[in-house]
Amino acid sequence: MDRLPTLIALLLLCSGCDEPGGGEPPPSRVIAVGASAQGPDRAAFCEVRSRRPLSLPELAGPTPTRASGWRWINVWATWCRPCVEELPMIASWQRRLSEAGVDVELVLLSADADAGAVDAFIAAHPEARGSLRAADPDALPAWIAASGLDEGAPLPVHLFLDPAGAVRCARAGALQPHDYDDVAALLSD
Repeated sequence: MDRLPTLIALLLLCSGCDEPGGGEPPPSRVIAVGASAQGPDRAAFCEVRSRRPLSLPELAGPTPTRASGWRWINVWATWCRPCVEELPMIASWQRRLSEAGVDVELVLLSADADAGAVDAFIAAHPEARGSLRAADPDALPAWIAASGLDEGAPLPVHLFLDPAGAVRCARAGALQPHDYDDVAALLSD
């Protein structure tokens, strides 16, 4: 009976001992890849590349007129931390692109059901000024699926529509500072 604690301790220590390699650490789930001299892999930036036509979903408020150039739709929510964190960055990217002569309209589309929460957020965060809000947030998954992404795609969602209104790139998840070159290249096509 006094050996039971020792046996339990040995079992716990050896619980991962059945892996091949004789004690070598398991391979990482993330495999590092050396940087390419050719720059970022632009094809990997978009999860979906298509030419599907897409219009805005039904909005709680007036629908903006369609711009003549590219339209970048960012689906976000006040309760989505990655969404909130990237808003200042993508707003600055839109200004930077405009200064570089790239005709792109940034459309912020809130997935929030509570109009008051969006209004309070916009009052405290000027980068979200002018944000639209979906009339029926429960209908957004089907609308996102119309872009080619999965209905369960996590927010934020970025949709890049060409001047004809077709989805040229759809991507779920937050953008990172290093993604600027991919966005600029996409919108310059």
